[in-house]
Formats: sequence, C-alpha cells, structure tokens
Amino acid sequence: MRRAILAATAFGLACSSSAPPPPPAPAAGAAAAPAPVRPTITVREQYYDIDGSSAGALRDQIRRLGPKDAGQSRDALTVWNLEWNYREAPSADGCALRDVRVTLDVAITLPRWTAQAGAAPGLVTAWRSYLEHVKQHEAGHRAIAERNARDLTAALATLRAPTCREAADSASRLAEQIVADGRARNRAYDVETKHGQTQGVVLGP
Repeated sequence: MRRAILAATAFGLACSSSAPPPPPAPAAGAAAAPAPVRPTITVREQYYDIDGSSAGALRDQIRRLGPKDAGQSRDALTVWNLEWNYREAPSADGCALRDVRVTLDVAITLPRWTAQAGAAPGLVTAWRSYLEHVKQHEAGHRAIAERNARDLTAALATLRAPTCREAADSASRLAEQIVADGRARNRAYDVETKHGQTQGVVLGP
C-alpha cells in the first residue's frame, strides 16, 4: 500500500461541503456497474475573533489579526491537504492501481465578530452582508479543491503502466500536476474576482 500527501493554500474565505450524492440504483434485471471511486472530503472551520464598533475598526482588526500567507494578512485563509493510498496490482499485461482512496481535508479560517448590545443596526447589516459574500467567494476556492480530489481519484483509478514502478511514478506525477493546476486555478480565481471584491466582499461604508 502506497501513501502520499500534497498540500496547498488558497486565499479566501469559505463554507462547508460534502461529497457528491451516490448514483441511482440500477434498474431491476440490469447488471450492476462497479461503484465509482469517490474521494472522502472533510471541511472544518476555525475562527479568529475581532471587535470594534465601526466598520473601520473591524477592518483594522481584520488586517491585524487575520491569517497570514506569504507575510500578507488575509481576511480568511483556506488550506487543503490531499492524501492518497492505493495498492499495486501487477498482472501479466502490466500493473494497475487498486483500492484507491483519496482524502481531501479543507481547513478554513474565518473572522468572527459578535455585535455588542447597542451596536448600530447599519453595522450589523453590513457585517452580515460582508460575511455572506466572503463565504460565497470561498465556495469557489472549495470547489477547486474538490475538483482536484475528484480528478486525482479518477486518474489513479484508471492508471495502468507496464510495471508497478512506472505506475507509482506516474501516480506521483499526476498528483503533482493536478495540485499545481489547482493552485493556478485558485490564483486566477482571486485575480478575476479581486479576492472577492467583485462578488461583494467589502465591509463598508
């Protein structure tokens, strides 16, 4: 059984998710197709607390206390780890991978503000809107990570090579390519949305 892990970081702000629903049962009398291999996906949220009685004060707290990435403070940060296991299955015509298991772990750090008694209604409304759009933006980052997990699962489940050594080498290259693609997609997504600003991630006024 071989096991490997790759990790990646995506800027943003996020929500939870689940694996896709199971396929429908085959019709009566039909031969049951092999169940597709699906990744196991877990998402957890963690928070950093901020306080303040104005939008400016909240923005300042976010800049000071927000998670850091490459020395820069972010409103929130998503970190994901991709792990896979498989068993090599040699045969007369080559080597395939069996018992493929891909696990994606997504950890999201979000800001948390609890309005004090007497907080201005406008500020409470602004915060709720900001946080809603933050989660909407991060849903895009999460989707990229989940796509990576599905792509890796499909690639490993169908991989064949003349020898098991070549199969293992191909599996490592595929994983690195897929994770690199995920990083590039995350960067492009943030450039396109200006880290969520075009989607409403603005805490105003």
